Amino acid sequence: MTESPAWVTPDVDTSQPSIARLYDYLLGGTHNLEKDRALGREAIKAAPGIIMLIRESRKFLQRAVRYALDQGVDQFLDLGSGIPTRGSVHETAQSLDPQAKVVYVDRDPTAVAHGQYLLSANPRATSVRGDLLDPDATLAQPGVGALLDLDRPVAMLLLSVLHFFGDDDVLPALAEYRRRLAPGSLLVVATATSEEQDGSATRVQDVYSHEFATFELRSRDRVAALFGDYELAEPGIVFPTQWRPAKPSDVGADPTRYSYLVGVGCKH
Repeated sequence: MTESPAWVTPDVDTSQPSIARLYDYLLGGTHNLEKDRALGREAIKAAPGIIMLIRESRKFLQRAVRYALDQGVDQFLDLGSGIPTRGSVHETAQSLDPQAKVVYVDRDPTAVAHGQYLLSANPRATSVRGDLLDPDATLAQPGVGALLDLDRPVAMLLLSVLHFFGDDDVLPALAEYRRRLAPGSLLVVATATSEEQDGSATRVQDVYSHEFATFELRSRDRVAALFGDYELAEPGIVFPTQWRPAKPSDVGADPTRYSYLVGVGCKH
């Protein structure tokens, strides 16, 4: 019998894994199917540290949101957001500033439907369906314009998603977003890197290559190019635990084992 939970609507493709549902599985969520779980198990087998990596990237997200609020930025646009889970942008931002506004954008119908259900009673957060590679369509979404004032600074987040796209697609799209956002806006990035030391990212790349067309491992220079002329906040482009940890011990003995590079840039 074909697996068909109640949340699987007709526009959900159950024949292949979904990036959003895969990350939901890796984060311990329930909105995933057996194909997603099977791929997740393969990834964990190839790189047992992937669960901790995903958790550390979530902690980076939370620190970046706090940083944005400290800079006076209270609007958030989370592109390729996936399925909202505990500790997502709206939970972190609105726990610190109840007036903060958040828009999640994803092309996966499961992610959008679950986000809309979760946020149905939250007038300052919503989830819309869109393609992060199409800035014009994304920024023209009624759900975006209804919540976010694009004449004011916005923190735009791209977390655990850019490695599924090559530079030929990503760089022009990001250039347009950067151009369109108001001065004072922030760009927050976390993406897989080739600069980790234990080879785990390459092993995960091998696993994902069977299901996804692209899984890019970017060097530090290629990650820097994502920010264009935005000024990087200290400490620049680093491994997740190195970005403004709450205390020095949070960095850990070997931060390079987390095979992501992260950074926050500001438009002046």
